[in-house]
Amino acid sequence: MDRTVVGLCGPGYLDIAARLDQLCARLPDAAGLRSTVDDLHGPLRVAVTGRHGTGRDTLARAVRRVFDVSPIGPGDDDADADAWLYVLAGWPRPDDMDALSRLDPDRCQVILGKADTLGSWPAARVRACECAEKLGQPVLALMPLLAVADLGDPEVDLLTSLARAGEVVPPMQATFVDAGGPHQRLGRVGLLRTLDAYGIACVLALFVDGPIEAAELGAQLVGRSGLPALGEFLTGAAGSAGRLRLRRVADQLELVAASGLLRDDIEHLLAGSALAGAVR
Repeated sequence: MDRTVVGLCGPGYLDIAARLDQLCARLPDAAGLRSTVDDLHGPLRVAVTGRHGTGRDTLARAVRRVFDVSPIGPGDDDADADAWLYVLAGWPRPDDMDALSRLDPDRCQVILGKADTLGSWPAARVRACECAEKLGQPVLALMPLLAVADLGDPEVDLLTSLARAGEVVPPMQATFVDAGGPHQRLGRVGLLRTLDAYGIACVLALFVDGPIEAAELGAQLVGRSGLPALGEFLTGAAGSAGRLRLRRVADQLELVAASGLLRDDIEHLLAGSALAGAVR
């Protein structure tokens, strides 16, 4: 599936970036300026963080798959992140609240990950609202595992046979694994690892009217994961990131102008609408 583009473009952003590239070509020794201008062309940097075991890696993979951004996974340096996704796996703990107090709430979206373990979207949304009331900031429920399910023909064939047999996923995973006999055991274990019980139930529901090809099934599962709802936050974060990067460029331009290089050209450029608007 095509990834959703989350660009940093605001009014005049692309034009000012092109003009800055031309200016940098005339200033080959201005390394600081070149670095900040190059950053204008970079993707949105989104750090995925939270306590260990909350599903941070899965969310980072899902974000990478669904959006055209640069996720910063757990353990990586997120000092230059444009936005943060803080993952909860349940009720906020004191460690969560302490960590969130150190993040800019305007650039941080709290995620209730593993929402599929709550059994339904209504239950997940209720829990997210309860967490939001506790934290004093919005919480978005997501099911990232559905968005990263890599289902090939063997998995789709097995799911198709389960749907045709009218099989229902039981509460106990061991019961599901044993239900197909020895010849299906490995396949069923693989499905649980890839989709978990809730995901399998989602696919079986999708197959009520007949099987779906793997590519289309993947797109359907991304929709059911809730990941597209993250687009609104990422788009807002991209706008803020673009303005911040332009301000950094303006700072570098002022340093270059102060040294006496291309002062008139730089002053004219700083008066441009996009750059001047970002600095204000």
